[in-house]
Amino acid sequence: MSEPKVPEAPKTWPVVAAIAINLIPIVGVMFWGWSAFALIVLYWLENVVIGARNVASMWASAIVGGGLRIPAAAFFSVFFTFHYGLFCFVHGIFVMAMFGDIEDGGFHAESIFDLAGAVGALFTAQPNLLIGFGSIVLWQIVQFVLFLVRGDARRTNPLDLMAAPYPRIIVLHVTIIVGGFILMALDAPAGGVLILALVKTAYDVAEIMGKAPRFGRPHSKQSPRGGDDAQRLIP
Repeated sequence: MSEPKVPEAPKTWPVVAAIAINLIPIVGVMFWGWSAFALIVLYWLENVVIGARNVASMWASAIVGGGLRIPAAAFFSVFFTFHYGLFCFVHGIFVMAMFGDIEDGGFHAESIFDLAGAVGALFTAQPNLLIGFGSIVLWQIVQFVLFLVRGDARRTNPLDLMAAPYPRIIVLHVTIIVGGFILMALDAPAGGVLILALVKTAYDVAEIMGKAPRFGRPHSKQSPRGGDDAQRLIP
């Protein structure tokens, strides 16, 4: 007699939370005076925070699994930090170079390579951007806690997690390009903001539902809940 299948944990509240968090940038642009460039920078910063969360996930997987996962985490976390960090750095330079002058609330730094200075100047000029950045950090902390609570740390390994964030950053990078060019070509900040927000919201919801594109090796082992969680590489 087969054991009854344990129903999969509901995903309603994470979906609602993701949609609510993605509404914050729209509210910021419409009512709090955020510049469209500030929104693009916030989305770029989110990729950086996701990278940090992914490194934490590698180590969590190593600590829970033990054995060879620990030296694997030591190697892959360093490699990932360099490779993904370089990717984000180049992406940030592209953002500053292409869209830093689309409006008065744009780029302010001595060089497009001074990403920290540019971000610092932007947050100084628009302090309530900290609300958006704080929501990004909080959501990634929640995602990491869910990664631990769901048992995904045991079902994944550092090699799997190496490729996890790249589909997201590629999708967002293309979206930023399209949205940014709409801002410049049509002088329509609302249109660019809407495209950026809708695509990012759709991706976040798909990610939570386990439907987002991903790289890496699929797992053959079923999760205890019998759902898609064993296939999920992104916590």
